[in-house]
Amino acid sequence: MSSEFTLAAVGDVVLTRSWTRDEDTDPRFLEVVELLGGADLAFANLESAVSRTGYSRDKMVTLRSDPELADDLKRMHFDVFSVANNHTLDYGEDSLVSMLDTLAATGLHAVGAGRDLEGALTPAVVESNGARVAFFAASCLLPLGSAAGPARPGLAPLRIRTSFEIDAYMEMEEPGHAPAVHTVPDEADLAALCARIAEVRDSVDFVAVSVHMGFGVGEEVAEYQRPLAHALIDAGADVVLGNHAHVIQGIETYRGKAILYSPSNFVAQQPREGQPPAVLDLYAKMSTDAYLAFLDVAADGGYRMRIVPTVANDNGLPVAATGADFDRIAARLVRLSAPLETSVVVDGPDITLEFGR
Repeated sequence: MSSEFTLAAVGDVVLTRSWTRDEDTDPRFLEVVELLGGADLAFANLESAVSRTGYSRDKMVTLRSDPELADDLKRMHFDVFSVANNHTLDYGEDSLVSMLDTLAATGLHAVGAGRDLEGALTPAVVESNGARVAFFAASCLLPLGSAAGPARPGLAPLRIRTSFEIDAYMEMEEPGHAPAVHTVPDEADLAALCARIAEVRDSVDFVAVSVHMGFGVGEEVAEYQRPLAHALIDAGADVVLGNHAHVIQGIETYRGKAILYSPSNFVAQQPREGQPPAVLDLYAKMSTDAYLAFLDVAADGGYRMRIVPTVANDNGLPVAATGADFDRIAARLVRLSAPLETSVVVDGPDITLEFGR
């Protein structure tokens, strides 16, 4: 790679209301949009079906957005979206295909889902500022029937195998003691994605892999997540972009590369009207804190990461965190990254990490 570029990455985006037609749009949100526009490429996880077609599946939460909002996403300066998540097929396969067509017509790249398994595993290779960047995406959260097949639309799957370990001695003296839960990535799914990464590695300058993974809330990283992320970097990924957890989680350094376990909710406009108490309780547990990560990638492939903390305003849109909000988010990143053997440096208004070849 002979040139430098900046990649902006955020977490989940659930946009259900137009901000471009809102005369009272928060100017602090527009400042965040301007920050995204300053990057050469911007990435997010699109956490809703952008389509009018189909019928809602039998799920606790189903999310979709009007296709006209694709223009609003474009005007936020996003270039690439992962659509590998547990809400992409909330309205079925036809809705997914319609969404892929809508995003493509708007000039947005969608990865991690397709008209078949081949399409779901195919990366988006985007050229910017003289660099070729490959984006992959896959989901560990797979509602019934959502995984793509050889002739079936769906998500790029990273299935997780779960087992339970019962401590017989503990059960003797503590009947009903909960078993230990163990999780590992499915070997075939992981091998398939790693093979795709290895195939494209020598023809591009940078590889970003998004994975929808982990628990919806809380600080804990599931047992399978670190080995999975490490395997993707071993296969040739330069950064692993985790999403799904509706809270900020730690950042890990592995072999000079970054693993972002969760930047949290960047845009959080999940509809609440008419929702049952169980769904409203779930939404109440979601954090309004999040962050943007800016990867300033050098010609040798190493990069410096700059973190910009955000909080959601009353309209579910991100604004830059200041004062106590900034301090809380910065302290959380420092605390949760330390057990992952990663140092997050907070120097006044700057939060940075260094990564190298």
